[in-house]
Amino acid sequence: MARDTVETHFTQAVATLKAGPARDPGLPVREGSSLTGEQCMQLFRRQLDSRLLDIAARWLKERDEGYYTIGSAGHEGNAAVAAALRPTDPALLHYRSGAFYLTRSEQAGRLPEQGIRDVLMGLAAAADEPIAGGRHKVFGHPDLAVIPQTSTIASHLPRSVGVAFAIERAAAAIGEQARWPADAVAVCSFGDASINHASALSGFNTASYATYQGQALPLLFVCEDNGIGISVRTPKGWVEAALRRPGIEYFAADGCDLAAA
Repeated sequence: MARDTVETHFTQAVATLKAGPARDPGLPVREGSSLTGEQCMQLFRRQLDSRLLDIAARWLKERDEGYYTIGSAGHEGNAAVAAALRPTDPALLHYRSGAFYLTRSEQAGRLPEQGIRDVLMGLAAAADEPIAGGRHKVFGHPDLAVIPQTSTIASHLPRSVGVAFAIERAAAAIGEQARWPADAVAVCSFGDASINHASALSGFNTASYATYQGQALPLLFVCEDNGIGISVRTPKGWVEAALRRPGIEYFAADGCDLAAA
């Protein structure tokens, strides 16, 4: 198949990289980090798989064999977020979280090709696809604690607050065993433009309001800020300014740096 623009740009960028000094792959990649070279290579493979799925999506669409081409290109750093969590932590994912999904699938003991196959079946609207039965390409799987969402912008943020509330209240208030472990952390990923939507603002405000009153909410909001929302640029510093709220701790990392993330 012919290369497309995204693939060409990627291969050209990789060709300019220079190899660093040889290191023991079992050692941390830098001082102060627990991420080893072996783990980096494992995550990089899942990032590549995510990028190749983007290419396959466009190729299938050109042949009228695929029906959904929203890709994850540029968001591969969320593989590190998956690696920092456990496969039992419920995840409500942005539709560009391909690398997260593939990493989570492998974390759960599945073969790499199984996660890839899940996504491909979604692209082809296969009835046997485990996420939504071919109705819509989304990331989700009942065995991976990935709760399926639609691509409707920010619609999953209020739901993630509810999941975090349920985790804490089930254990602390009513003594019931929830679907997830009592020490689980919910994670919710989204793009920088999403934070301007009413659904997102509702989720942030509810989380802030609850924690301000002392209600524990084990929830990690992950804003994948690439500085642009479809075709409109996000003002520099806006994401941090919008997300610094009472009861919510804000921190940032370079998504292109696995160890930092």
